[in-house]
Amino acid sequence: MTLQQDSVPTPTGEDGRVSRPMTGEEYVESLRDGREVYLHGEKVDDVTTHPAFRNAVRMTARLYDALHDPDKQDKLTVPTDTGSAGLTHPFFRTPHSVEDLKADQTAIAEWARMTYGFMG
Repeated sequence: MTLQQDSVPTPTGEDGRVSRPMTGEEYVESLRDGREVYLHGEKVDDVTTHPAFRNAVRMTARLYDALHDPDKQDKLTVPTDTGSAGLTHPFFRTPHSVEDLKADQTAIAEWARMTYGFMG
C-alpha cells in the first residue's frame, strides 16, 4: 500500500468532494493501512492496539466523534471553504474575519477541555 492509497474511503458527496470529517471508527480503521511503525527497533503490528499508541488513538477517535455530536456541532463544525457543502473543524478552514478566528479559538478550547489539554 502506498501513502496515496486510503484503506478507508474518504466520506464524499455525490460530486466526489469530501463532505464530512471521519468518524472515530473511520479514523481508527484508517490507521490499519499497512504502515510500518517501529518502536525501540521493534515493528508495531497495529498502532491502534499497541500499548504505546492505543490511548492516543482512542482519544483522537473521540475528537473525531465529537465533530458528529449534535451537542457539540455548533462549536466544533463549520461549513468548509472548498465549496463542497461539507463540514469541517473551524481550525482547519481559512479564517476570513474576526468571527472566524473566534470560532477557531472556541473549537480548539473545546477539544482542549475534552483532552484535559494533553492532546496539543
